[in-house]
Amino acid sequence: MKSITFFLLLVTFSNLHSQTVTLRDTTNQYDYIIITVPEFVDVCGPFKQHKETVRDFRTLIVDTAQIYAEFDSSATPQDNIRDFISYAGTFWKEPRPKFFLIAGTVIDVPNFSIQSQVPPYTFFNSDYYYGSNVYDNDTTTTDFYIGRIPSKNSNELSNYFSKVIEYESNNTLLGWMNNNLFICHSDTIYGFYQAAQYLANEILPAYMRSYFILDDTSSTYYGNKDSIINFVNNEGCAVIWFEGENSDSFFISSDYFNLNDIQGFDNEPKYFFTVFVGPQHSILETNTNLTKEMLVLQDAGSLGGSAFVGTAFWGIGNVMRREIAERLFDPGIHSIGETFALDNLIPSGGLYGYMKLITNLWADPSLHLKYDTTVGVENVTDEIPQGFLLYQNYPNPFNPTTTIKFALPLDSRVKINVFNSLGQLVETIMDKEMESGYHEVNFNASRLASGVYLYQLQAQDYVSVKKMLLIK
Repeated sequence: MKSITFFLLLVTFSNLHSQTVTLRDTTNQYDYIIITVPEFVDVCGPFKQHKETVRDFRTLIVDTAQIYAEFDSSATPQDNIRDFISYAGTFWKEPRPKFFLIAGTVIDVPNFSIQSQVPPYTFFNSDYYYGSNVYDNDTTTTDFYIGRIPSKNSNELSNYFSKVIEYESNNTLLGWMNNNLFICHSDTIYGFYQAAQYLANEILPAYMRSYFILDDTSSTYYGNKDSIINFVNNEGCAVIWFEGENSDSFFISSDYFNLNDIQGFDNEPKYFFTVFVGPQHSILETNTNLTKEMLVLQDAGSLGGSAFVGTAFWGIGNVMRREIAERLFDPGIHSIGETFALDNLIPSGGLYGYMKLITNLWADPSLHLKYDTTVGVENVTDEIPQGFLLYQNYPNPFNPTTTIKFALPLDSRVKINVFNSLGQLVETIMDKEMESGYHEVNFNASRLASGVYLYQLQAQDYVSVKKMLLIK
């Protein structure tokens, strides 16, 4: 049904579409630019109409032939495309375009070669420099939000557009939108599962739920490809975190989860976003990968994904992934493109700079994941803690809300009080029976004045107090 609707929109657009914009006209005023090859222009039409009517974005489709004609030079095609992006973002009428979606493989719309920093020093393709303005001579700052749909044909592209249109056209918040699924390799050298636990318990906000699937048969979280497919199709999740080693064609091993297994997804309308720890090299015409194939499934799979396109370094990638996890569900960040603008958060030199260069976003950069921030207390994981523990609130300092996490090894009556600097009780956040596990609670201090406050956890014989700073 979704595909039929998209086809009707495509026919309508094909009958109406005409290209009248001169790209060097400084009176142009658009929010969103789709860059594609001439043969994909018509299939982009319904997506353009959707962005204009549902997202209120002034949207322009630009084909590469026009870019090469108006920005023709002795430079490479990718330099011409980058020149156009920078020109539009610098000289067009304000507010200038911030979002740029590239539709097509790197054969269709070429990008830049980045050399690996380890032997054999292979070159990989990256869209990173498209986001950097050539007119400000600063290649360490993200000026534009760039996304790519590496579709090989019109059907793959329309499959993706149809999913985004469906997702953005319905504003209903559903429970699965607060789920995160961590699929973990049990390798003990790199500690993938431990890193996933850290993201779930320390980084993700209180209103997000985390679930785990491990390849370790001795773990209570053991699961295989059927477990993954069943969770995605039945429970649903906002993000799948692939925590482990992978290649283009499989995760952990070819027997555990591979390209063919993706065909088992039947999760419409519970579309998800993917983040891979390991590299997903290929967006070339002759190759494919897990991220891309989930992206272009018809009425199933993902709305987008991020992966490295070169030799990845686990430790640095882990730091970057923490930033991504924190920003994906930050209500103050309004798009996937903004989430992945990490230049101001991650150092620019050395391996950190290299890792940013090979981080590509394969998604509509204006996409905003939907989730419910009103959830108060959640059991973060099913794992039983070894002891009572009160964590430092996050963020700290805060204004006006913060999250307090705690661990209970036993079912307990929990009381959390907040005191001012004079030791006076100002609020009781919680006083109730709780099951064992990891829990989080949101604290809203909008009625309190700026200053230092103490929060105290009481559970059975355990008492712990920590400081937090409210700055308004």
